[in-house]
Amino acid sequence: MLTAQQTRPLTTAIYFRAMWLLCLLIVSFKVFPQQQSLRFALVAGNDAYAVSPLNNAVNDARDIAAALEGVGFEVMQIENADKASLHKAVIDFYALISEHADKQVLAAFYYAGHAVQINHRNYLVPLGFDESEDKFLDSLFDINVLLEQIPEQNSLSNIIVLDACRDNPLGDQLQTSGDGLAPLRAPSSTLIAYSTEPGNVAEDGEGDNGIYTHYLLKYIKKRIPTDELFRRVRKAVAKATGNRQIPWEHSSLLDEVYFHAPRNKDMPDLLSF
Repeated sequence: MLTAQQTRPLTTAIYFRAMWLLCLLIVSFKVFPQQQSLRFALVAGNDAYAVSPLNNAVNDARDIAAALEGVGFEVMQIENADKASLHKAVIDFYALISEHADKQVLAAFYYAGHAVQINHRNYLVPLGFDESEDKFLDSLFDINVLLEQIPEQNSLSNIIVLDACRDNPLGDQLQTSGDGLAPLRAPSSTLIAYSTEPGNVAEDGEGDNGIYTHYLLKYIKKRIPTDELFRRVRKAVAKATGNRQIPWEHSSLLDEVYFHAPRNKDMPDLLSF
């Protein structure tokens, strides 16, 4: 049996060990904060067009939504939306983001479907668009409307993915349009990713997913920064298409951002002490 004098050094050692671990925990939370505490995504896919239907945009959107949910995003999803429905979804989504201005947030918007540039402005093509040239423009969704909804929050990072550089659904009927999309100026702390470079047209793909989304799905679950993720996607798509399609990004992100937050390898395993 241990005497009081014998147990005192043991008790003191346990006390100091416990205090050391407590201090280590406090320092760890300050030095190694969570990458993003909240993650939200709006995922949209349009393919059931009366004119120039697409093969797999809705399936692309569904698979992206599932992948994002799998890495911790709260996902809003919309399919085959007309202009009013798409506009409402965008307004509601960024209103939700604004409710969390006091928290660190990653907001992602993904769109698969037709999109066009007209007079160097980019538009998403909703279902039910007007085919007449004089009304076509008014029936589209201006991407600048989306960019204007992004709240100015210091703790907010944004990722916008446009797998939407398909052929113009009206073809040569629209003389003021160009191939693919025009480059967009990214708002603060925002990355805009295109399925191909500005002015070029992306391939829709013949499988369950378009070529771009196929490789995006491959890498989105990796615990790698977004700049590395999109570099890998770009390299894979370029190789698969013989350089006919080369994805492109424009970024003003200020911090290192992940779709799938990494395990903190620098934080010690406290259970090993």
